[in-house]
Parts: sequence; C-alpha cells; structure tokens
Amino acid sequence: MTEGAGQHLYDAISAQKHQVVDSFADQREQLRKAVADQRLAAMPEEMRRAALGPSAQVSREIVDALRAIIAQEVTRQLDLAICAMLARAAETEEGAALSAEATHS
Repeated sequence: MTEGAGQHLYDAISAQKHQVVDSFADQREQLRKAVADQRLAAMPEEMRRAALGPSAQVSREIVDALRAIIAQEVTRQLDLAICAMLARAAETEEGAALSAEATHS
C-alpha cells in the first residue's frame, strides 16, 4: 500500500469514527432531553412552573391573557352576528307585513 493510499484510508476511518462519536453525542443529548421532558410532564402544574422558572410563568400568563382576549372577541363577533340576524329578520317581517297590507288595501 502506498503512503498516499494509507493516509486516505486513515482519513476515511477517522472521519467515520468522528461521525459515530458525533452520532452518539446527538443520541445522548436527545435522550437527555426526552427524559427531562418526561420528568416535566409527570410533575404537577405548580412544580412544573417552578422547574421551568420565571419565563414559564410569564409564558403561561401570556397564553392565559391571549385566551381571554380571544374569548372576548369571539363573544363580541357572535353578538354582532346575532344582532345582524335579528335585524334582518325584523326587516323581512316588516317588509312582509307591508306587502300583505298593500295587497289587502
């Protein structure tokens, strides 16, 4: 085997070794994250918030505030839709009553 071919083989094996080691490191990190996520999921809500720190509390407050805003907007839109439907129904009834009155006169 020539020196160039030996170096090429060494480089190829070295690259494979680094790929395997990196792959193990990635898998280890993924397992660590999965275990941490499972541990958090198993905790009661108060403990989970404490474990996640102040940012989790702020995030939770933001989500709650957004839910309240969305609920208010949905309620407002429903009220507007109901009022519009009632107004159309009243106009239709009024128009039908005028029409009936005009034909009977």
